[in-house]
Amino acid sequence: MSIIIPRVALYARFSSDNQRTESIDAQVRAMKKYCQDQHWQIVETYVDEARSATTDRRPNFQQMIADSAKGIFDIVLVHKLDRFSRNRYDSAIYKSKLKKNRVRIASVLERIDDSPESVMMEAMLEGMAEYYSRNLSREVMKGMNETALQCKHTGGCPPLGYDLDKNKYLIINKHEAEAVRTIFEMFDKGCGYTAIINYLNDNGYAPKRGGIFGKNSLCSILSNEKYTGVFVFNKSVSKDSEGKRNGHRQKSSDQIIRIENGCPAIISKELFQRVQKRKKKNKQNTGQYHSKEFYMMTGKVFCGVCGKRIQGNVRYCGRSKLRLATYRCDTLRKFCNNKENNKDYLDVYIVELLKEKIFNSKALHKRIEAINTYIQQYNAEYDTMFEAIQTEFDSVNESLSNITIAVEKGVITQPLIERAEELEQKRNELQIKLFALKRFNLLEYKECSHLIADFRNMPRNTQEFRTFVQTYIEKIVTYPYHLEITINTGFGITDELNETITIRRGELYALFESKTKEG
Repeated sequence: MSIIIPRVALYARFSSDNQRTESIDAQVRAMKKYCQDQHWQIVETYVDEARSATTDRRPNFQQMIADSAKGIFDIVLVHKLDRFSRNRYDSAIYKSKLKKNRVRIASVLERIDDSPESVMMEAMLEGMAEYYSRNLSREVMKGMNETALQCKHTGGCPPLGYDLDKNKYLIINKHEAEAVRTIFEMFDKGCGYTAIINYLNDNGYAPKRGGIFGKNSLCSILSNEKYTGVFVFNKSVSKDSEGKRNGHRQKSSDQIIRIENGCPAIISKELFQRVQKRKKKNKQNTGQYHSKEFYMMTGKVFCGVCGKRIQGNVRYCGRSKLRLATYRCDTLRKFCNNKENNKDYLDVYIVELLKEKIFNSKALHKRIEAINTYIQQYNAEYDTMFEAIQTEFDSVNESLSNITIAVEKGVITQPLIERAEELEQKRNELQIKLFALKRFNLLEYKECSHLIADFRNMPRNTQEFRTFVQTYIEKIVTYPYHLEITINTGFGITDELNETITIRRGELYALFESKTKEG
């Protein structure tokens, strides 16, 4: 029977001028000794310096909470519980988040177990957090319902095809409304999502937030009854079984606000109903639309001619109607004349390439040596970079605090609100930079050697293997006569060590004793 060794993230903090950086070292030293005694494996260390535990505005604390969802550690260890949080609401909320991610809290100096006292204290804190959350949610929903009853937009980005006037009523955006009508009409005529997406992207239409259309955005648009002029808010989409399974009560019909002629119509009700019937029929026959092919590199392949992401494609060729799976650009041939690539050839080549470049003892030693050289250089410049960003971050926080004081005194103006939004966005950007600036520990081969075994033993043609492989493939760009494959050999620490391999299309096919035209 194999022994499961708990993976631990250490969290340390000191919060006042009376404490020094030695306090951090002492905490970490005690936690490392505790892990050694418990035979726990330390996988990450998070440190917040000169920050109070009465607030959750701690960059590395927030990073730790976010990382808990990635499944990289099982326990968060602190030297003392007040290092985690002194705010009872924050403590309950973030412990709940960790619990949801199957991560528990442990303390070097305090006992946290399943004793009645511990359970009672945890229940009290969670109960207060739940009351606070539900009460706040109820008050917010009250205000949103009142806004919706006036047929005003309740927040967020308005649907494609609409803008907002100064009173937050929906008004038609003519260019976007053309896209909405096109989507409904093409779907009604039997066009699939891919054909609709290609038409929209090729003809200059874009989603509300920019970028390119995808299947999820089309599905949302085709289900939105607002386009028929019916203002709908708080629409229930969950089934009774789902509500019971998730521990939530399903919304009753009287909670749904539905007002005829509450907003301007873009399409007719008849067209909307036909589309809903077609969607239902397609769902019933969904099995025939599912691909029987496993595309290991889906999402990572891009067209070097038109720049679009390439999807998997199946076609039948030759007199024998041989089934051929490829990565092929769906852009119309008159706009993009790129060539397709055999799916099996490319997938197998990628696996062999990773085996050669990373997943063998000699290559892995070489990669770790290069990464450690980068880490040493990076850590040497860390203090200067961190101090500059931290100074700017503190300045932004001070400006936001001044605005908060002004608002509390009743000074609320549009320029002040806009300035606060700008500062909030700037603070978020700086926080991201601070997160990215954490020091790195040097890698050791024995800590990474398991990757070779994982690569060799993981079952092929599985989602698990695809996720593993795609971690080390940055992107694949295909051109008519060659491919450029960028490998992430910086192990997520830096992209400066990434390596790009170029292979001619004819060479790829020749590896499998197959021929393809080069000219």
